[in-house]
Amino acid sequence: MTTIKTKKKPYRQAAKPARKPPTTAAERVAAQVNRSNCVVLKPCADPERRARLEADPVAWLQWYLHQTYTRPFERPHREIVAGVLRAHETGGRFVVAAERGIGKSAILWGMVLLLALTGRRRFPVCVPWADRALKRAFRFWRNALCFNERLLADYPEFCLPFAHAKGTPQKVCNVWWEHSGQKTGAQLTVGEGLIVLPDQRGCMGGSTINANVRGLNHPMEDGTILRPDIVLLDDVQDRSVAKSPAQVADTVSIIDGDVAGCGDSGKDLPLLMAANCIGPEDVAQHYLNHQDWHALKIPCIVRWPADWDEPDSRSRALWAEWHEAFQAGGDERALAFFDSHRAELVNGMELSAPAAFAVSGKCADPFYGVIKMFHRMGREAFMAERQQEPIDQIAEAGPYHLTADVVLRRVDAQRKPLERPQWVTRVLASSDVNPSYGFSSVVLGFGEDQSAAVLWYGIHKLAIPGDLPALELGRRLFAELTAHGKALAGLPVGVEQWAIDAGGGNFDGVLAFAAAASRVCGIPALGFTGRGAKNYRQTGKTAAGPFREQCHGCLDHKDGRAIRWVAWNSDYWKECAQRAWLGEIGAPGALSLPAGMHGEFSAQVTNERLLGKGDVGGQTFWNFKRLPGRNDFGDALAQGYALAAFGFGIGTSGRQRIGQARRPKPSIRMVKMR
Repeated sequence: MTTIKTKKKPYRQAAKPARKPPTTAAERVAAQVNRSNCVVLKPCADPERRARLEADPVAWLQWYLHQTYTRPFERPHREIVAGVLRAHETGGRFVVAAERGIGKSAILWGMVLLLALTGRRRFPVCVPWADRALKRAFRFWRNALCFNERLLADYPEFCLPFAHAKGTPQKVCNVWWEHSGQKTGAQLTVGEGLIVLPDQRGCMGGSTINANVRGLNHPMEDGTILRPDIVLLDDVQDRSVAKSPAQVADTVSIIDGDVAGCGDSGKDLPLLMAANCIGPEDVAQHYLNHQDWHALKIPCIVRWPADWDEPDSRSRALWAEWHEAFQAGGDERALAFFDSHRAELVNGMELSAPAAFAVSGKCADPFYGVIKMFHRMGREAFMAERQQEPIDQIAEAGPYHLTADVVLRRVDAQRKPLERPQWVTRVLASSDVNPSYGFSSVVLGFGEDQSAAVLWYGIHKLAIPGDLPALELGRRLFAELTAHGKALAGLPVGVEQWAIDAGGGNFDGVLAFAAAASRVCGIPALGFTGRGAKNYRQTGKTAAGPFREQCHGCLDHKDGRAIRWVAWNSDYWKECAQRAWLGEIGAPGALSLPAGMHGEFSAQVTNERLLGKGDVGGQTFWNFKRLPGRNDFGDALAQGYALAAFGFGIGTSGRQRIGQARRPKPSIRMVKMR
């Protein structure tokens, strides 16, 4: 019997059935759309040119974005480009201040594109002030990637998906590579202001300063979270912000906290700010004077006419004559005057960006345009916005120059909040009372030489209506002061005495609480009534002593009971408290802050500026100018200095022994009558 053995065939995976051709109209349309989304990757048209231009960023911008940068690159443009590159290379922080209207924003937009396409950075972002500016930046990047023929030729791996989709966001995300059959991964997320580059090459985008910069990130296809690795800040304020110390402080806090912290944790985030000054102590000035930022100011007029600073300047006189000619006869007469006196008008003068002044029939040359702008804008606006040197008339008039920046430089980074320095011998609290707003309180530690340290400050919020009857207002104040006093007593620094503002309608309520403060909250309290130098006297029927340096105790009777409070010269102690910020940390009589962010506090304690003071009839008077915004912490601070003198004998001459001081007797002159 013969057996036949059959050879076992090797196992084969069943072949996939061929895709059926589309049968319905919808399937045929879908197939056609899919075929239309296919793009063929092309090689770089000129690799040598691409490499050469990448080594010269200014040349790169001028070649690939030639339709944007039609003017020559002058000093402001080159310094901004150099600042971006230095920030990229060093990881540092740079600020370049230059005049308006020369194209700072466009330079930053181009640098974001350059950093992304050349591979220098994976997630460069631009952070302007206004939302409209961010939208313009997004349109600039989208148009460059979608419609720029030169970029498409030399950077096809970046631009092809966007160009193929012709800038349509819905189509960009569906474009796929012919060679791999995979989607390119490119996206135009208009709502987020973000452009995702193909093949996980990175992204570019931005956010406004007022938006949620903290949440600026992009999840990649491989699961990694891409965060900004360089930030270019553009026009970080508007005019309303520049005029408000409180808004300036808020903007600075956002930049220092949210913007500077939006990168990867533990890494230095490079920052470049292109700024323009609007006024003294604005956001731009803050960073131009900041020790941690590398600052460069580029004025419109680099050099003024040769004799400009001379008392009898010929050029200054001619500028004034030119202005008279312009007012009398317009450009025609002014041009004639300019042509005949040009050599003297502009002798030795140099501009940083002369091409910014277009040459036309009404602008004979750049120097003519600058002279015209100087007179039209006015000296103050020109010096701020064109020269980057704002004129602070208040500071020029006052005996000392105190700004929020000066206060912020008195932050002791080694001292934590609520940490009591060893040299502190006395600790006190001072509260400014505003029933509709809150108690603005400061806790101060004093040394024997009037050196002081802010140990804590804060606001106990209130919402007491202003039309309450006096009895009800007093009752509400008593309850709120009791709660706040217990909080102050619980601080670990050991508050020994408490000064409470008893001015205006708060008088009865505050004094009633002060009489019971030791019992209800554990801190002895005194009501304080501040009076300007014009109205302060250590005499009168209520002046009862003790009498201290520019403050004294008062006594009166109401409803059969004695009431006591302290009157103090608010102008005198306001100046003392402000001058304390001028001393370096550790110097006798100086004042310092603990580590932390103190933008709002610094704005409030500098919100009243001393224009001057003088003696009239043997009495000193102060002239303070109040700036917009709150000054409650400033009032509380000055009141705290008065309490140090009244309660502990710590005044401008240091610690003095407190004795039974007597009220000064009024002098009497004998006049012989005939």
